[in-house]
Amino acid sequence: MKTDAERLLEFGKIAEILSGYAVTPRGKHKARALRPMDDEDAIRLAVRETSEMVHALGNAFTLPLAPVEDVSRHAERARAGGGPLEPAVLWKIAQCLDMADRIAASLQRLGGRYPALVNLGYSIPQSPELTPSIRSAIDPSGFVLDNATPELKRIRNRIRTLRTRIEETLRRMVESSQIRPHLQYPNPTIFRDRYVLPVNAYRKQEVEGIVHGSSDSGATLYIEPMRIIDAGNELSEVIGEETDEVQRILWQLTREVGLQCEDVAAAVESVGTVDVLRAKAMISSAFSMCAPAVGTAPVLDLHEAYHPLLLWLTRPSDSHAPQKQDLDFDAVVPIDVHLGDDYRLLVITGPNTGGKTVALKTVGLICLMARAGMHVPAAHATIPLYDAVYADIGDEQSIEQSLSTFSSHMSRIIRLLDTATSRSLVLLDELGAGTDPAEGAALGEAVLNRLVRIGCSGVVVTHLGRLKTFAVSRPEVENASVEFDSRTLRPTYRLEIGSAGSSNALLIAQRLGLPPDMLDEARGILDEQSEGEYSSLLAQVRVARRDAEERRERMQYLEEQALKLKAEYEQTLARLQAEEDRRGADVGIRIQQHLQEARDEADALYQDLRHGYKSVARRVRALRDELDKGLETLADLLEGHRIGRRLEPGDEVYVIKMHKWGTVERVDRDGVRVKVRIGAAQVEVPVDELQPWGEGI
Repeated sequence: MKTDAERLLEFGKIAEILSGYAVTPRGKHKARALRPMDDEDAIRLAVRETSEMVHALGNAFTLPLAPVEDVSRHAERARAGGGPLEPAVLWKIAQCLDMADRIAASLQRLGGRYPALVNLGYSIPQSPELTPSIRSAIDPSGFVLDNATPELKRIRNRIRTLRTRIEETLRRMVESSQIRPHLQYPNPTIFRDRYVLPVNAYRKQEVEGIVHGSSDSGATLYIEPMRIIDAGNELSEVIGEETDEVQRILWQLTREVGLQCEDVAAAVESVGTVDVLRAKAMISSAFSMCAPAVGTAPVLDLHEAYHPLLLWLTRPSDSHAPQKQDLDFDAVVPIDVHLGDDYRLLVITGPNTGGKTVALKTVGLICLMARAGMHVPAAHATIPLYDAVYADIGDEQSIEQSLSTFSSHMSRIIRLLDTATSRSLVLLDELGAGTDPAEGAALGEAVLNRLVRIGCSGVVVTHLGRLKTFAVSRPEVENASVEFDSRTLRPTYRLEIGSAGSSNALLIAQRLGLPPDMLDEARGILDEQSEGEYSSLLAQVRVARRDAEERRERMQYLEEQALKLKAEYEQTLARLQAEEDRRGADVGIRIQQHLQEARDEADALYQDLRHGYKSVARRVRALRDELDKGLETLADLLEGHRIGRRLEPGDEVYVIKMHKWGTVERVDRDGVRVKVRIGAAQVEVPVDELQPWGEGI
């Protein structure tokens, strides 16, 4: 089922896009193979590493990454011992190991601001001896250096001496009047590893020596003069010694690589890991992603979330790793989604091509990206660590099992209902479609009821009217719709939580020119079908709406009062902070009392609304949270307003944290704590938590 979700949500395309930001072949391979993780600690660490890398790159940090070859297979061949590695391959191994060492050093130097990256740097294996051994024997072109061993240096010096002697002898012969006229051209050459002169075939008797071959036309014979044959034989012998010594050196280095095969493979893997991490940071910056707050709480909250593949489609066609300026963010409409506290299931309705499936896929894909340790394309994202993401999306048939579209979807839904838990996320597209509408709606409602009983989170897309009204009477379920512009007959793709959408089929048909008599007939049929089925439900909705309007008026009054109180206490902030005007503090205390009363009333109204009219309840909850912040601010300010002299019994004081007035009964010897009578009770509090009353204090 997890594999189904990744495929249906097209997570593989995200991995492919990520690979375009990688540099090394191993990094590209690992990016394409990226998958969501199950271990919670691993997910949090991966997100933290991505965040640190984004921050580090934004502060001019660079990684010494280059497109070096994946040399792990060469190291395996060295361990197998079938033959020595080629010099060029050995150089690539040294290059990869050196890059791993430099990457590790770069990450380790980042310091305490980047603990995850520093730890990653220390986890990269080091090869302090192998790289210098290879580089002291081989140059970047793959040539074995003279100084690789003293023996090779001696042999090559001898080779150079013999070549110089032979070339000098040939030069003199070419310049000789006895030889020059018989040459096809006046330059010695090398043929089959022997120095020769290009002699005209008709004059071969004039040049004494051994014929080693001829040109393709036969007009030129390649003759090794007798004068250099002994030196040439000696040169061949020394060249053979050179070959043997080079092979011995290559074998020695190959054995060293074989002994450290696992370290070489680990270095390659580490370079790929860092490359993928850098790619995650690059795509995060390009797509304006944020670090998701991941946790075990079931609340999912996405603000201005984009579908990343839609953003990808806005890039220039020739750009495989687009930057932020290459993407058109205005061409893609972001959505806000909240799920998991007041309600666990979201039922999305609206017209065809209205973006319902895009909204569903956006939620699912963002959850998978977070589980893969990536940032997500949103302004803010809180994402639960669901134990699994299940999806049924698209219009597909199972040819292998001879299943219809409906059967294929139902088979998948049955499997997910068997395995989903209260910590799962379920995504269902076009629930109940593909069969008779009445039966499809009945099955869809049964599926929704089962999801409610399981207690999982879910997003469901449907066109069926019966399912559109399912959430009205269920506190665990909320409606959402994709906005539709009736003037332009186009969807706006904006997701509106708290309202059910319409398919707008009749309106679209009217605008497209369907005859009025057919429209009237369709409306009559629709009214006739709907009257008996929904009359009871509509009555409940009307009552709920009337109650909600009354509560809305009360909420607006509370909101206005809160705004007035907020403006009043903000005007007194300067006076509260300067201890010169105690009357300002008195006003602040009275405001605090009014704010507390308003907060209590807002809380009571929220509790009353939360199961009856959830969209209004959310506004009240936001107001209540704002009042909480105001109370906290006033408490901090009043606590900092100090008393100017030693208190005495009989002084009237305000106990800030209790929001009550009292009379000083007794003051301790140090004048730090006092006993205050509040009604019939006595409390002992520090002087710092008191506010005096009147000018005498």
